[in-house]
Amino acid sequence: MIFNNENKDYKDNKDNCLCEVVKCLAKNCTGPTGPTGATGPTGPTGASGTTGLTGPTGPTGATGPTGPTGDCTCSCISRGELVVNGGMEDTVDDKPNGWLFSNPDNITSENSQGRVHSGNWSVNIEDDSTLSQVINNIEPGCFYELSFFARAEGAQVSLNANVIFITNSGDVIGGNIMVRDQDMTNNNRDFAYYKLITSQAPVGTTGIRIEFIVNANGDQSLDLDDVSLTNL
Repeated sequence: MIFNNENKDYKDNKDNCLCEVVKCLAKNCTGPTGPTGATGPTGPTGASGTTGLTGPTGPTGATGPTGPTGDCTCSCISRGELVVNGGMEDTVDDKPNGWLFSNPDNITSENSQGRVHSGNWSVNIEDDSTLSQVINNIEPGCFYELSFFARAEGAQVSLNANVIFITNSGDVIGGNIMVRDQDMTNNNRDFAYYKLITSQAPVGTTGIRIEFIVNANGDQSLDLDDVSLTNL
């Protein structure tokens, strides 16, 4: 009996197992999804292609022809000192040579101590007198510089210094220095320095006249020395 019971239990168990399998297949039963497998390693990157070589630089083109030489008219090239005997060293009959005088009796060469700026002589100009000089062959379009040293013998001496362009159509003032009596130095051995630059010489200029006009009271006068005129 036991043997039979054991065979019966085995059969029942077998039948139950088949039944469960059949039930599962009938229901499309699927077991749970397994875990995702690890990702495989990335393959190596392919090598970059080689850059092509730059071609050689072409030859430089031929230089163009040189242009014609330009014209340059430089009429204002420096001519150096234009005044004759500006240092007053050349004297004739007790007067500076190369100069003109409006009142000759009131203009004399001077060599006293303390009354000469440089060298051995200056010129002394008394009241109502003019010392002048004309320079010819002056080029139009240039500028000129006049300079000189002056001092007063007395406290009431004034001076007008003028540069005048001589043109085909008449005189044209190019520059002026006016020194009033209260501004004129009058100490012994003390000369003041003066300078002006003219306006541009107008068209038709043929010469320049420089002139020094003195006004003084009584026996007072002006000592003048080292007059210079140059073109710029």
